[in-house]
Amino acid sequence: MFSALISAAREKKAKCPTCKDIVEAFKKGEEKTAKANFGGGNTDWEERKLGSYANSETRLVEIMEGLCEDSASECHAMVEEQEETLEEWWFTHQFKNDDMKTWFCIDKLKVCCPDGTYGSDCKGKQKEERSGDGTREGTGKCSCDSGYEGDLCDECEDLYFEEQDENSKPKCTACHESCADSCSGSSPKDCEKCKEGWDMTDEEGCKDKNECDEENICGEEQYCVNNPGSYACKGCDDSCEGNCTGEGPKGCIECASGYVKNDEEECKDVDECAENSTICDGGKFCDNTPGSYVCRTCHSACETCIGEGSRGCTKCSSGYQMTENECKDKDECSSDEHSCDRDSEKCRNMPGSFTCDCQKGFKRDGDKCVKKKAVVNHEDEEEDDDDEDDEKEKENSKSDSSEKEEL
Repeated sequence: MFSALISAAREKKAKCPTCKDIVEAFKKGEEKTAKANFGGGNTDWEERKLGSYANSETRLVEIMEGLCEDSASECHAMVEEQEETLEEWWFTHQFKNDDMKTWFCIDKLKVCCPDGTYGSDCKGKQKEERSGDGTREGTGKCSCDSGYEGDLCDECEDLYFEEQDENSKPKCTACHESCADSCSGSSPKDCEKCKEGWDMTDEEGCKDKNECDEENICGEEQYCVNNPGSYACKGCDDSCEGNCTGEGPKGCIECASGYVKNDEEECKDVDECAENSTICDGGKFCDNTPGSYVCRTCHSACETCIGEGSRGCTKCSSGYQMTENECKDKDECSSDEHSCDRDSEKCRNMPGSFTCDCQKGFKRDGDKCVKKKAVVNHEDEEEDDDDEDDEKEKENSKSDSSEKEEL
């Protein structure tokens, strides 16, 4: 029953703004339908250009379809209830009176009042900024600023006290954050009672309670941070083993594995890579991580290395040479450091190596390239063989380029 009364009251209060929204939507609907039918403009233009459509029922239906948003239940209810009233305005009164808000919301539905008035009979006069202006539900009471209350906003709210401003006028000022109910001034000493998290003392009034002094107030591997009237539990640093007393590596009681206390009593990461240069197997380099290390594989250009990439090499793999502090591929073909037969084969460079491809007119036979035999009256077949070899050479060249790009 009580819930139903609250709903009814809210519905009543929504009627004036809902009615105003409908009027605004109606005007926009008129403009939209005029533009959709040859352009739009004033009433005279509509009568001349829109013809019978200008004041037709068809146009009214189109306007009414767009009066409410899908979720606006109050609007849909009012439009459905006042359908005949809106038709009356459309077919009769719009030609006599262009003020739809006054005719529909104030005179006909009696849910709104003229601006500057309020109340059920619209006889209340607004002064300054008061609630309910222009509505039948308006009370005329002031809308108070923060800290003030009462019909005339001349009283102080709870947790505010009255004092004089620079012009000797009364003003409401907030109590100290530690006050629970009321106060006589802005300091902790002026509180009548203290909020939870504050203790009343003779010297300081409401004093912040340090909850962190309580034993085991936070969980394992956490430390306590005191805040005014409260506290927070935060996680220990990764360098700590178990519990801690505060923030960061300095708050550790004991250091976790991979960390050690320095002269500043701070848990510092141990660089296992610097302490043991042979900690990783051959062909790998050591990468230090917080509290630990990782052995990573050297680049293919390196036989031994101290870091990633071909610039991390300390000794180059076969087929590579140190150039500008980097192991780069050695081009055996350009330097003639290859074993290809110059008559039947041609050298093709590979990353760290080379390969011997058969020259045109030759084909692979085991580990050698032999000359192709000419086939009588089968010139096309011989040409096809040559084309096949050319295609293979192209594919090998593409493969070589791709491998170099990867390096």
